[in-house]
Amino acid sequence: MTQTNPFAAEPLVPSAAPRPLPALPGHLVAVALSMSVIAILLSMIGWWRSDLENDFSVWLSYVAPYWVTHLLMAGLGVYWLTSAYLERHRLAGYRQPAPLLVSYGVVYLLLSWGLGFVSGQLYMWLYELLDDQYSGRLLTSLGWSVIGLLSFCLEVLVPLWLLLQLFRRSAEVTDGDLQMAGTSLAWCFALAIMVGYLQVMGLAIELMDGAFYGFELESWAGVINLLHGGVYMLVAFFAARSALPEQVRGFRGGRLALAALITLSLWIAGALLCAIIMLVLLLVVGVSDLLLLLLFGLVQLALLWPFSRLGLRWGYRAQPVQG
Repeated sequence: MTQTNPFAAEPLVPSAAPRPLPALPGHLVAVALSMSVIAILLSMIGWWRSDLENDFSVWLSYVAPYWVTHLLMAGLGVYWLTSAYLERHRLAGYRQPAPLLVSYGVVYLLLSWGLGFVSGQLYMWLYELLDDQYSGRLLTSLGWSVIGLLSFCLEVLVPLWLLLQLFRRSAEVTDGDLQMAGTSLAWCFALAIMVGYLQVMGLAIELMDGAFYGFELESWAGVINLLHGGVYMLVAFFAARSALPEQVRGFRGGRLALAALITLSLWIAGALLCAIIMLVLLLVVGVSDLLLLLLFGLVQLALLWPFSRLGLRWGYRAQPVQG
């Protein structure tokens, strides 16, 4: 009869097999986007009834890019927060998700209407409080950006987190890390880059427009900015897809956000450096401004690929699923 050696090392217990991401994040994204579209349609009806003389191009050039940006932020934010919440608390899903989905839809729609009215009143208050000089317009633009981000968090993210907590008693706890497809993570990363770009460029356009055009956007700058963001999103997606394995262990939303932040920081720093160099070329050498703008866009497009890979390498470090 043999006895086990009490001094022998304990055998390693294999970790639980990774589990696929539940369907709940996708369902909540569908609810958020549906409620956003309903709110947009209601806003369009009210706008047309109150101001029928406005040209359709005004809506298309200014309001439509704002709404598209909001839809992108809402879908990405809901998917990101839900996936991170399920991973953090090791939840396989909710046994009865219908009450959660219906409650979120109703709360989302009510908050969208209420916060839209409140944010509009705050913006008018800021506009009347500050003077019409450049410093006043600068503070108004910054204040409007802060109000917009705060309204987005209160409308989309905070109620979602509270409802996930409220209905958590019906959640199923499980073991094992999430198993994410590299393609899904690449899309999350690319959309985060696009949303960050749209926020930075939107603020820059408002500041420049406020300085030179009396704070009214009378061009197609918003639409062009949105098209540029779509191109940059595709570059970031393919760069991330080439850096990520087919299947990744864990979503790790915080690390993925850090990777996107590193990429955006490097990219903005590169853009500022390129802008300084091109300004010197414009003033000293006398190069055509159109040529410089084209060159600037190509350089930014080329830099996004290595910066995306660096951001993922430094901030995320994907763990592939073995076997």
